[in-house]
Amino acid sequence: MTDTDPRLDRSRILALDTDLEEVIGLLLGRAINPRQLWLLFLDHDDRLADPIMPCDDYPARPSDRPSAADPREGDAAHVLAHRLAYICEAVGARRAVLVWERRGPRRFGANERLWAAAMARACASARVDLRAQYVLHDRGIRAITPDDYAEPERAR
Repeated sequence: MTDTDPRLDRSRILALDTDLEEVIGLLLGRAINPRQLWLLFLDHDDRLADPIMPCDDYPARPSDRPSAADPREGDAAHVLAHRLAYICEAVGARRAVLVWERRGPRRFGANERLWAAAMARACASARVDLRAQYVLHDRGIRAITPDDYAEPERAR
């Protein structure tokens, strides 16, 4: 028999941002990868849904054109947003959550703010309900909010 943290109960409703952040922190801990994006999904009751997907080969910039994508889909952010829409539909999820993992301090870097802003716009365009975005760093997890990426030229 294994002891499972009750905070990770799959039936737990994650309606509050603090609950969502707690669960992601428990699942992912702190950054161990130099650069990775985690895709998480929530069902219609805001419970964590399968799958939880790591992606370590996303383009350097959201404006890059992915080589394997249909050129009509647009830049990397729009391609990813369309893929999120497809996955949400396929798994019956209502919302998506993005976690930008990278080693380093909790301070947001320009590139992750650029990605967060681009994904917020692209998800809105693709009609993906993007619940939240986080940065997973050396010491844990931190929400990256619209206020944080509203001014991409300023580091926070």
